[in-house]
Order: sequence, then C-alpha cells, then structure tokens
Amino acid sequence: MSGGGGGGGRDDLGPVVDDGFDQCSRSYEAPINSPKPSVLGPLNVGDVLDVLVVPTGSSSTLAVMDSKGSIGGSLTFFGYLQVINCIVQQAVTYKAEILSIAGGVFIVRVAPV
Repeated sequence: MSGGGGGGGRDDLGPVVDDGFDQCSRSYEAPINSPKPSVLGPLNVGDVLDVLVVPTGSSSTLAVMDSKGSIGGSLTFFGYLQVINCIVQQAVTYKAEILSIAGGVFIVRVAPV
C-alpha cells in the first residue's frame, strides 16, 4: 500500500502528525554554527541555552541564546525546520544543552522542555 502524502508538495510549516508520533517531542544533536566566543566562551559542558526562531527576511533561522539574551550562534541540522515549525506553530519550547566543547566547536542536544 502506498500512503497518500498530501500532494507531494513541501509543507515545512504545516500541522505535524506522522503515524501518531509527535514530531515535536524529538531531540537532536548538532553543532552551533558561527559560534560567538563572547557569548559562548564563558559556558561549560552541561550549561543550557534557549532555542529561538529569528526571522531573517522571508525565512527564519534557529538560534541559541544565553541567559542574558545574547545570540550565541545558529543551528542547522536534519530536522531543524521541524523544530522551527514546532516553536512557531505549536509554541513548543526547546532548550540546547552543551554536550561537548572542543576547539571552539560546541555540540548541543536540542530538546523540548
């Protein structure tokens, strides 16, 4: 049986239901892109950052923010558009926990709270 997928068009910001699995409950591991040393430098493994959607022209970017409200870098990973959808369409809150820091590369786990 082939399932009807809804016309074959891309719908990144549409309602999310996939065989009963809540796509907004997934977690992801990813590096922070363009990490800002002034924001991330003082942080340690285990510290937690807020994840937010930043409008950029006609699209949106997923970013991390410290407790002072400073943007520390952006996030792109397989599934990041789904996270943007969950934040924008369903008001899900995500946090990014720092898993490792090596030579200025920050790896985080992005998960809903």
